[in-house]
Amino acid sequence: MFTNFNVLIHISNIGFFTAWIGTMMGILLCFITKDNGRRFKGTVLGFLGGLMLAIICFDLIPEAFENGNVYIATIGIFIGLITALLIDSGVSYLNFENSDGKKQRYLKVALFMAIGSGIHNIPAGIALGSLLNISYTRGFQLAIALLLHGIPEGLTLGMYLKEGGAKIYTVILFSVFTSIPMGIGALMGGILNSVSPIIISISLSFAAGLILYTVCKEIIPESIGLWRGRLSASGTVLGIILGKIFVTIMH
Repeated sequence: MFTNFNVLIHISNIGFFTAWIGTMMGILLCFITKDNGRRFKGTVLGFLGGLMLAIICFDLIPEAFENGNVYIATIGIFIGLITALLIDSGVSYLNFENSDGKKQRYLKVALFMAIGSGIHNIPAGIALGSLLNISYTRGFQLAIALLLHGIPEGLTLGMYLKEGGAKIYTVILFSVFTSIPMGIGALMGGILNSVSPIIISISLSFAAGLILYTVCKEIIPESIGLWRGRLSASGTVLGIILGKIFVTIMH
């Protein structure tokens, strides 16, 4: 086990920047694309909704089951759903940057995504910190995989920040907010070398429940509301398929 404080800080920094770079790459991809009307937005949102569904169903939930059991993971999912409901009820009273109801709704979804991604980053950071403690080579391989894993989540987050009219400092704040938990998780992994699988299971399933609520209540309905044609539904199906391929490659 590493006892050197500087080494532990280094491990924590690797965790933070792994998450931050992946998230910012996704966000930047969103902000550099042109605004191409309702059909394009509806299709992209449908695709991102399908992508997040695939990550939840083929990555977060199976990993939660693997680390705990069906009962623990199910409890975690329900706690995540209840938390999402409470946040959804309370966040409507917050005024983020403007009084525009539509933009405020987009920022609310961005907040949900940031919280869910941040919680999911804790066990990912623990795994990274533990592996870096054993082998830097293997640790950096996992860091690259986690960085790539963060791009689609950043893409979804960026879409809603962009549509919500978020200013640059808000974008940076959201990206940092989602990345700090991975840095904390990496520090925990470096110190403890391992954490109870039950804690990992609850963290993953909680994040899954929170993000699942957001996808089903906000992202997919919004894609259909923007464009009721076949493209939005096709985008969702394509997102699920490519998401499954992405998860398989990352594992």
